[in-house]
Amino acid sequence: MAYLLFPGRHLVNTRFQEEYLLAWLKQPLTSLPVIGSVPGDGTLDELVFGITSANQANSRFNPIPFHVRALGVDRFARHLKDALDLDYRIVGIPHFGPTNRFAELTIKEIREQTEDDLALTPANTVVLCSTPALIEAYLALGYAVLPAEWDAATSSFQAVTPIEVIKRLADLGSAWDDDPQLRRTLAPAWYGLFRDFPEVPKRITRLYQDPLLNDHGSLTDTRNYGTYARAMDSIIGLKYQEIKVGVVPGKIVDEGCADGALLVQLAKDFPDSDLLGIDIAAEFIARCHERQRMGEFGGAFVHVHQRNLLDPIFTPGSIDTTICNSTTHELWSYGDRQTTLDAYLAEKFRQTRKGGRLVIRDVVGFPEKHEPVLMVCEDADGSNDDIFKEFADNEALATHLEALSTRARFLRFARDFLAEQRQAGTRGPETQIQFEELEVAGRPGFWLRWKDAMEFLTKKDYVDNWRSEVQEEFCFWSFDEWKQALARAGFAVLENPNQPEEGSRAYLSAWRVQHSFRNKVMFYTENAGGHSLLDYPPTNMILVGEKR
Repeated sequence: MAYLLFPGRHLVNTRFQEEYLLAWLKQPLTSLPVIGSVPGDGTLDELVFGITSANQANSRFNPIPFHVRALGVDRFARHLKDALDLDYRIVGIPHFGPTNRFAELTIKEIREQTEDDLALTPANTVVLCSTPALIEAYLALGYAVLPAEWDAATSSFQAVTPIEVIKRLADLGSAWDDDPQLRRTLAPAWYGLFRDFPEVPKRITRLYQDPLLNDHGSLTDTRNYGTYARAMDSIIGLKYQEIKVGVVPGKIVDEGCADGALLVQLAKDFPDSDLLGIDIAAEFIARCHERQRMGEFGGAFVHVHQRNLLDPIFTPGSIDTTICNSTTHELWSYGDRQTTLDAYLAEKFRQTRKGGRLVIRDVVGFPEKHEPVLMVCEDADGSNDDIFKEFADNEALATHLEALSTRARFLRFARDFLAEQRQAGTRGPETQIQFEELEVAGRPGFWLRWKDAMEFLTKKDYVDNWRSEVQEEFCFWSFDEWKQALARAGFAVLENPNQPEEGSRAYLSAWRVQHSFRNKVMFYTENAGGHSLLDYPPTNMILVGEKR
């Protein structure tokens, strides 16, 4: 028994691949342009398609879900079967992290998934592969390789690769079906598949044309989604209780839903409502789907979309409640600041039904954010050495930051805050934190703007995601400025002076004071008698806007 293993993401199969296989597999393997030694007598009995990253989707790296890829491969393989009288099978290979054992792990995964039926060894298998690094990996394991698109003699590809086909389709958008070049390069089975499932080309186009997404389906390469989700889970109950009173039943959208923790809370209290989650990060979409698989949403209808929040998503006047929990500061930070946020709020007004609401929970800025304040930091609660030491590994950086004193961490923050954006030219020099260091009663203090002080205070403990958090602004608008922004969009801001907990409000988070501020940072004002201790300012806000 001899096998031809064809591993890869199989985003598409090309006409070149089809013609290549039809031409070569009519002959014994011994007559093929194989690198290495052909096993056995060269007779091929079965094609094995290993679809890698089978458990990933929703990114440019992997824009097509496994079930569609498997269907496309099946259509492609059936034509080969009929023409060559060859059996075939399809195996889904999960995503592996960066590893030099990828080829070995793929072989092992195929054996486990086929109940030990497919033991692919160098003695019975040739590998079809056109990725130079993987060709070397399979050769190192002893497998013969059929290089397909790759021409080792010229170190170049002799035909269009699948990812190039995907990119061209994305560039063409809705015009993909009319492109002669795409029709020539796609295998007929895949061309037919895309016509039968038009949502797939739409998804590819959306993922590739979204300006905020990187190739792996995220806003940033530096975010640790595991620690981010765990931190969210630890306080999501408290956050939910703060916004619950503003929710109108019906069609409820959680924009920036992350891993679905808030949707779990909503599903318990609003089981008869339609609950829709929106997030741009592919990793969070996958985590939401896992919650759904585990039944955490109960019997409620929950559907999660991967979308850019700046795009129109819902039809006008169709949503009863939109919840933005710790989302708006990301729009400001990764977009064009006020221009982006004003456009977003206007879009929320458009999608809201009359009598519906927009509920925002986020960090809030100090009213006199540009005024100076004296911030005194603890310096005996950690190390003050090697403050600016660099680390390639995020975990090592987090360990270093965790060990620093509050004073040292501020100095690191003042250097790192928005530094990448200033270097890229998307933020100006005015965003650099300016401070004057001095001593107050023998303790280190800093004169700086309220805004900069609160940016540090509200971020200083996010050491696990430091590189991404220091590129975000939290305290850009005061509460009054937020209310003005909602009014510009058309919303009436709901406030209840008699029961402030039931309306829009700015407040100091008791949780933050207890777990992050106390015995770490204090604020003072300077007067004739010396320095007077100030209360901590509001850190968070709830904004409830109603469409009337």
